[in-house]
Amino acid sequence: MIQKNTELAFIGRNIRQLRRQRGWTIGRLAREVGMAEIPLGRIERGENAPSAAVLFHLSRVLGVTIDTLFAEEPDTLTARQMNASENPFLPTSPTDNLPPRMLAGIQEIINAICSLEDICDAQKQAKIPLNIPFETNIRGIQELATAARNYMGIGNGIVFDYIELFEAIGFRVVFLPLPRESMSLTFYDMENHNAFFFIRHRENPERQIFHMVYGLGRIFLLSWANRMGRKPFPPDEDTDPDRSDGTPARPEPAGGKEKPLTMHRAARKFAALFLMPEPAVRATVNQLGIESKQWSWELLLRIKHRFGVSAESFLFRLKELDLITPRLHDRFRKQILAHYETTNYGEPDSSRRILTRNGRVWDLVLTARQRPKAAAEVKQIEATLNKWRVEKE
Repeated sequence: MIQKNTELAFIGRNIRQLRRQRGWTIGRLAREVGMAEIPLGRIERGENAPSAAVLFHLSRVLGVTIDTLFAEEPDTLTARQMNASENPFLPTSPTDNLPPRMLAGIQEIINAICSLEDICDAQKQAKIPLNIPFETNIRGIQELATAARNYMGIGNGIVFDYIELFEAIGFRVVFLPLPRESMSLTFYDMENHNAFFFIRHRENPERQIFHMVYGLGRIFLLSWANRMGRKPFPPDEDTDPDRSDGTPARPEPAGGKEKPLTMHRAARKFAALFLMPEPAVRATVNQLGIESKQWSWELLLRIKHRFGVSAESFLFRLKELDLITPRLHDRFRKQILAHYETTNYGEPDSSRRILTRNGRVWDLVLTARQRPKAAAEVKQIEATLNKWRVEKE
């Protein structure tokens, strides 16, 4: 048996962090391990050292090696957990292109937010199901987007701040300086039926909104794959990328047929259908009496702004629904692409959406500050968030 030693307090800290990542109470972990809650609490606080048997059961229940429990520094714990096969947070897209330091930073931010939720006794599960069944075709993706909006309680309504909506549902949305080649990263929290959405903070709101919803689509696809034991669509094709705002990078095949759905294109399609549901687009156009040959440049920009999408993706949606003539579509598309080229994909309108970024994260910090017993830990959490530039806005 390991003798009591205050120098081994880091073991308790690691146990607490791994428990929090799973959204478990200390009572839940005690039941899983088969011990009483009070002695486990003493181990977490560093007052007692765990026996070899308790360490064995903890490592098995938490899905880590015993070596991970003995990580003396938080950075070491993060590194060992990233190499573990049972990390509870699954990336929905490959992360090979990210520097190891950035991946370590993301894990630290996840740990910080899990700790804040535990300190504040905050909601850990999302309010909507993430395992919605769907058929693996275009119609199935459309029905999935409709079902997701209905679960969120927005139906075919127009939403001004999707970030606020996602956070109200319980999702963790974090804006930080990701590398330019990574517009977003999404991690599926299977244990709590929730997710972490990491969005590049120096992009325009339209792209940020699209990538957040795109990430939700990837979660639904991953959930389907976990349930069925196979991917619903073929792997992504690196040689044929699509624009990050939801429009194809290359022309559609002859005959008007869309390219076959891959995992990437299915998530992209989900985002477009979620943000621009057909009934909402048609209702808006019909209410204004806009005929397919009557679109003006100013009108196009005003209407696209209602849906929180880029001008090009809205124009593409109008074409899909046969709500604009081919001649006007081609003319506006040339104008949009010319603007993107000169402004590095800035949107061609003066109005800008004001989004509340990192709102839930810092609201949790303010709430945690009201817990005097957690003052030292909250201070360390704030240092972690500031270290990785999770800024208050």
